[in-house]
Amino acid sequence: MERIDMNHFLKSQNKLLNKDLGNFNLFWVQELDTCAVQPIPYNRRDFYKINLLKGAYTIHLADKTYEIQKRGLFFGNPSYPYNWIPKGADSHSGVYCIFNKEFFHHFGNIDAYQMFRPEGDNVIELTEGLYDEIEGIFEKMDVAFRSAYQHKYDKIRNLIFEVLHSVNEVSTKETRVNRHDAAASRITGSFLELLERQFPLELKNRQVPLRNAADFADTLAIHENYLNRVLKRTMGSTTTQLIQQRFLQEARVLIKHSSIDISEIAYLLGFKEVSHFSNFFKKYEGLSPLQYRKV
Repeated sequence: MERIDMNHFLKSQNKLLNKDLGNFNLFWVQELDTCAVQPIPYNRRDFYKINLLKGAYTIHLADKTYEIQKRGLFFGNPSYPYNWIPKGADSHSGVYCIFNKEFFHHFGNIDAYQMFRPEGDNVIELTEGLYDEIEGIFEKMDVAFRSAYQHKYDKIRNLIFEVLHSVNEVSTKETRVNRHDAAASRITGSFLELLERQFPLELKNRQVPLRNAADFADTLAIHENYLNRVLKRTMGSTTTQLIQQRFLQEARVLIKHSSIDISEIAYLLGFKEVSHFSNFFKKYEGLSPLQYRKV
């Protein structure tokens, strides 16, 4: 089974596929892999995804929020943004495959399946038996994917359809996925989309327009305290914590993977003084921005 870290994970998803020919990839995620224990950015991807999850997760998808308690299956579509957040101290693991629409050219209409539609059952809580059954299908995909068999991709397509048909036979009542109320889900989705829309900074060369909880609340036309309560309930963190986490993520990328001056990074992220940015960064990373860039 292939182990991956966050950089490899994001790179694999952003640069996945040959859009003319179609393609497919598969990854096993183990307990200690970074992407199993850290939140994934909330945005759209340019591919379809089927993710088998073990552990507790909060999943934000378009304007809906789901809670997986023990085992789940998640279906991602290029049409809507999503992310998932591991919860609790228990182990998190699983397996996922990713592919683009061209991969199924002349092999059926993948969009016709309800789990890939915004109104469908995009997140499903699985029984232990159904989890094991679907994990077995992924294992067959993995064997085929690594083989030299001439028609392996046809076999993989059939196995993906096998997953879809297995899930289609599970009723909504049996999935037992807990959805937050529509208003809270809509507010959470809108907040996350506003937050993510400000990045990446190096492509926009301007300060982030929304820098604190009050800015987001004003834009969403709701009270700051109400926004904070909603996010605390749906995501387990305050508005300020979520903003800081995303700003820190962007800071890491700019410091490590760009030549932009530290002072300019501080300005882009809305810090009035470089010293304030340095203190913020060191608080979470244990290193100053300059030290982090040299590591």
